[in-house]
Amino acid sequence: MVIRRLVAAPAVAGAVLALCTGTALAQQAVDASGPITLQRVDPNENLVEELVVNARLPGPAWWKVSDADTTVYVLGVPAMVPSDTKADESVLRRRLDGANVLIMGQEADISVVRLIALAAGGRKMFVSEQPMRQTLPPDLRERLEARLTIMKRQPGAMDKTKPAFAGFLVANSQDGNVSISVGGVTDRIRQIARSSDLARRPRIQNLPNYSLAGAIKALATAPQPLQLLCLDAGLRQAENGEGGIKETARRWADGQVRDVVATDRGFQRCLNSTPSIARELRDGRDDAIRAIEAALKKPGKAVAVIELRSLLARDGVLDQLRAKGLKVSTPDE
Repeated sequence: MVIRRLVAAPAVAGAVLALCTGTALAQQAVDASGPITLQRVDPNENLVEELVVNARLPGPAWWKVSDADTTVYVLGVPAMVPSDTKADESVLRRRLDGANVLIMGQEADISVVRLIALAAGGRKMFVSEQPMRQTLPPDLRERLEARLTIMKRQPGAMDKTKPAFAGFLVANSQDGNVSISVGGVTDRIRQIARSSDLARRPRIQNLPNYSLAGAIKALATAPQPLQLLCLDAGLRQAENGEGGIKETARRWADGQVRDVVATDRGFQRCLNSTPSIARELRDGRDDAIRAIEAALKKPGKAVAVIELRSLLARDGVLDQLRAKGLKVSTPDE
């Protein structure tokens, strides 16, 4: 079993800002009334189109939030970025140099010990009362069995496991082990911010994190519609493969925002539909908004690093700041 350390981008798993518009939306995710309509359950499914703009400068895309005497430069980072991703750092270095503060948005708190324990013993929490495949629609069962064949497992290998945990396992399975090896972008940004190459280094403000292992454990009591959504999401991630994640990261590094947000989010979509983690991530969104507003009170410039979809979502970070009357500029300006 392999658990590589993961340093996820801010608010991994697509930052569920959601279920924030009342109990009517949350209710669909927690009852068993029928299929989940993602547009209702997952606010990150709906982006503010005029904010989804490709970069003009070299490297990843930047947005700006400004008032009369301060500019906060905001870098959007996808939830899944392989650790070996390379991007042009010239704009980042220029904006960090002399910045009052570097705001690092909410990230997944990764405990290697907890992830190993979850991968090894998680089936005890996710025991299926009947053979799992018997609970699946035919197309989902066929996709699961095909994936298990690729993994060199028997068709019934996960029959004692609930669909949501099966989705987690297949999404992160590599050569028979659970392998999570994405991330590193935020560590690199912190490293640059501390570098002696900068004439004036910013203060680093790390916003509160949340537990990835805890988020997955919350799925143990998820109703069947959400269980099925999570299995589908995990299969999508596995079917797209590591190459899909790498290609998305390359496009992010080139500032191709439209292509990045158009890609399938894999298992993140499952987490986006889980009410308990949605509440934590919604708190992370609100923390980011408050931190940016505070940074605007000091003349000069600041830098913020926020998960990309939470940045661009309807009722997301930029949408709310714009609604407060602040000027929001897109990467093409």
